[in-house]
Amino acid sequence: MPSSVKPAGKLSTLTKFAFGMGDFWTSIGNIAMATYLTMFYTDVVHLSASMVASMLLVVRLAVAFWDLTVGILVDQTSTRWGKARPWMLFGGIAYGVAFLFLFVDPFGDSLAGVVYAWVVYSVVNIAYSTVNVSYASLTSLLTRDSDEKTQLNIFRMTLANVAAMLVYVLAMPVINLFGGESLGWSVFFGVIAVMIPFGYWFTFANTKERAVPAGGGVDRRPVGDHFRALARNKYWWLTLGLNFSLWIYNGIANGMAAYIAKYVLGNSNLTSVIGLATVVPLIVGLPFAGPLVARFGKRNSSLAGLALVAAGSLLVFVDPTSLWVFFVSIIVRMVGIVPMNAALNAMSGDVVEYGEWKTGVRSDGIVFSSSSFSMKVAMGVSSAAIAWILGVSGYDGTATVQARATVDAMVNTFAWIPFAMVAVMAVLLLCYDLDGRLAGIARDRDQR
Repeated sequence: MPSSVKPAGKLSTLTKFAFGMGDFWTSIGNIAMATYLTMFYTDVVHLSASMVASMLLVVRLAVAFWDLTVGILVDQTSTRWGKARPWMLFGGIAYGVAFLFLFVDPFGDSLAGVVYAWVVYSVVNIAYSTVNVSYASLTSLLTRDSDEKTQLNIFRMTLANVAAMLVYVLAMPVINLFGGESLGWSVFFGVIAVMIPFGYWFTFANTKERAVPAGGGVDRRPVGDHFRALARNKYWWLTLGLNFSLWIYNGIANGMAAYIAKYVLGNSNLTSVIGLATVVPLIVGLPFAGPLVARFGKRNSSLAGLALVAAGSLLVFVDPTSLWVFFVSIIVRMVGIVPMNAALNAMSGDVVEYGEWKTGVRSDGIVFSSSSFSMKVAMGVSSAAIAWILGVSGYDGTATVQARATVDAMVNTFAWIPFAMVAVMAVLLLCYDLDGRLAGIARDRDQR
């Protein structure tokens, strides 16, 4: 049977803000690796696009299994700080230290440079997984209230996009102050690395796990029980698919944007403008998404938004070389994706509640680690896809102007793959009917 739970009232604004600030730092790392790292390796270190593609895919796929391990560890952990917070704190420290060495080029495109890239990228991703999985698990450990989870996710996504905006605005101008050389990359991202551990400490210090078994104990079931229970939970499968599709969409859109700015629009500093068009609609729209999602539900709100995303994806073909067309296209896409960003993490929290109600097995860590697993696989696939597509199209990282076939490949990838992911997400959302069942599930759970 589901465990009894300590009562928990509404979360304070400080708690929501502190929780959201965790994703501020996670977002910076994600944007750095999704948007800038491929260009750093191909244009600064001058590693081959095919090698970079292989590294991004293999490491992400391998480390994705560490996500599941962290989820299991979170579910089996019991300390005076809770289940997830200790992993988040110490993982955050390790992440900051490892990130310090990521945008560094000590060996160039030699064999030693290749080995260095593989080792550092692997360590960074292991630390990233540790902090990201444990941090995401906090969503269902801070509260059991579905509307509160949505509010937590809105704080999280808003601050994550503030972080992304800062990176987009500052990264290339600062890097270009150093002539685009490796020192500029090391300085900009090195400063961020030093700040990361302090950021996660702030989240650790100002949150408290309250949606836990009475007495603070842990139900240490065999791991197989968790996975057998989740295998019977269709909403778990749906959210895995949604996470995978959303992060393929994000990875392709963000990763290709820097190349489009540099080679299609002709100015690498335009990455900042494209980045602003990506994050400002989210920053402005997410605070308004809570009432929208509360009234129309996570599924219906997300479906309506995806129609805009599809239209915005195709709008770029009006004139691929026009900054304004790209600008409008991205704004339309990002306005449309707001409800999905507001709802998806809260959906995973609802999956935890549904699973406990249906099977008696509560799997906070494994549910959120499996979402992170699908995200990590998607990020690896999308990053590798960009490098592979560039390689096949004849991309030359040392050239200032790319061949027509390469430019066309950039534009088509930027538009059509996100469009396809929108179609996949729409189909999955049509199968998600948990919104209308949550109230009944909560009543039944409280009566047990």
